Amino acid sequence: MIARKSITVALALCLALPLAAQTTYRWVDRDGKINYSDQPPPPEVKKAEEKQLGAPNSIASGGPDYATRAAAQSSPVILYGSGDCAAGCKAARDFLNENRIPYSEKTIKTPDDAAAFKKATGSEEMLVPTLLVGTVAQKGFEDGAWRKLLDAAGYPIGAAKATTQ
Repeated sequence: MIARKSITVALALCLALPLAAQTTYRWVDRDGKINYSDQPPPPEVKKAEEKQLGAPNSIASGGPDYATRAAAQSSPVILYGSGDCAAGCKAARDFLNENRIPYSEKTIKTPDDAAAFKKATGSEEMLVPTLLVGTVAQKGFEDGAWRKLLDAAGYPIGAAKATTQ
């Protein structure tokens, strides 16, 4: 049993070795030729750059998944609010962030903002918060209605990390 655990640990360490950070050197030789190597440059080289590279064959991914990116491309989400929309707008933001929906936020402050809101939502009524998904607006925060609207636009609720623009 102990031998089996030792073998498992040794195997895990061997597999982890290629994942260690690697050092790469860059220098220009006396003929003006640029050199790259994982070995330090010759001693006569006066100036060399040393870079630490991350794990090979790894892809850094921290953004939304493909389905969320595709939905955001075809039906971007905009949250409209105003200065007097504290609790409702906070609940709306919390909903979008908890469900990992990328969105931009617009605050209605001026008559021009109000005109842009009315044009985007197709309504004269200025009720906030309002969620605009593509060209479809949902006025007032209501969890079920917002979920249905986002689902219809292709957003996988909870599938990607939230970002605000």
